[in-house]
Amino acid sequence: MYKILLLTDFSAASKHAISFTQALFADTAAEFCLLHSFPLQPEVGYSGVFLLAEQREQAEKSLQALQHTITEQPVPDYHTYRSLVIPGSPERAAEELLKQEHFNLIVTGATGFGRSELLGSVATGMIRTAKANVLVVPSSAPIRPLEHVVLATDYRSVNDVESLSMLNDLANRKGAQLTLLTIENPKQHTPPISDLNRQYVMSALDNLQTDTYTIHDEDVIQGINAYLDIHAVDMLVVLPHHKSFFDVVLNNSVARSVAYHPRVPLLALYDSPTVSPADKASKLEDIPFATYL
Repeated sequence: MYKILLLTDFSAASKHAISFTQALFADTAAEFCLLHSFPLQPEVGYSGVFLLAEQREQAEKSLQALQHTITEQPVPDYHTYRSLVIPGSPERAAEELLKQEHFNLIVTGATGFGRSELLGSVATGMIRTAKANVLVVPSSAPIRPLEHVVLATDYRSVNDVESLSMLNDLANRKGAQLTLLTIENPKQHTPPISDLNRQYVMSALDNLQTDTYTIHDEDVIQGINAYLDIHAVDMLVVLPHHKSFFDVVLNNSVARSVAYHPRVPLLALYDSPTVSPADKASKLEDIPFATYL
């Protein structure tokens, strides 16, 4: 059974993300947890405590009303729902909750109207900090069958193929075509992808309908967008590595940029920082373990 954390601020974007996720997991057992967080006020003393209690009470009422609304329509018996209100930012609330229990997936809506791409949004913050898979659903994404999924990869960026398990399950259950998209910079003289790196990834996906596609572009984002311009894609998948503050300042994360302005639903798979056999072999071959994600 999947445990799925649904972030909501009661906006149209977050409600759409919930509906999208309900449809995506309509054919499998899932426990949905609705999470609403609210900012802590700087006031102290009795007035601050009173305001905090009032905020929580109002949030709980709104969350109960939302849960009632999304379960009014017939829902499968193998779907369950609960709700939580936690003070603080969405990123901090999710982080604290993940310390207490495991979730297979965190879901958030996206409009692309964050403060800035540098400062990011809830979606980019989740991808950067959460130790879990994150699904970012743009408010414009249609709810339709999952037929074509694209995994953007350089084959060197996978620490542990177990991180591909959710992608494997989704594509397998939906009978979706999976394309492994690689963006190669013609001006960078990087070593070719080793057969072991490629086999390490492909072996984890051998039960799926797969094909490969390579685009030559100096900019990874432009390369991904070029592919999306000419192909119908229902979901884009990336394996971002958690970035430091300096990576954020330098805007080095492809996943972060894609999540800020998502054109299609984006699934960011959590890849635990372990050393893979492919990585060990690449060191022996003096091939740098690099990734553009």
